[in-house]
Amino acid sequence: MKRLFTMLIVFALAFSIMGCSKNKDKTVWDMIKVSPAARMELPDGSFIYVDSEIASFRSFADFDLMESPLEPADNENDWLYRIVFNPSEKAEGADEIIVSFHEGYVQIDSKYYITPEDVEFETVLQWVESKFDYFIN
Repeated sequence: MKRLFTMLIVFALAFSIMGCSKNKDKTVWDMIKVSPAARMELPDGSFIYVDSEIASFRSFADFDLMESPLEPADNENDWLYRIVFNPSEKAEGADEIIVSFHEGYVQIDSKYYITPEDVEFETVLQWVESKFDYFIN
């Protein structure tokens, strides 16, 4: 009986370790794709929650953005639009992902992303503007 109990504990620990490592392997893009809700914010303080139509926001993760090694010259507070994926008010226990859209880059938490040379950043801004026009305006 002790041997069976010990084996069960070992299996439980092994599965919990595997589960933890799977979460660590997920990228921010993976977490955005499975986000159950988002909070859309404008600099004027207005915001709205989106959960029933969250699939249209998950498409953000399909943009071919690449991490930028350079920190932008503008202030972090000079964002045009912000989307918080997994807002704590709607997705308890999930990690919030704060995506701020600026004039020429996107900031996700403390990292900066730009489009590849063959893609205009304007397409990213058009995407987010269309979402905000639909849901907030």
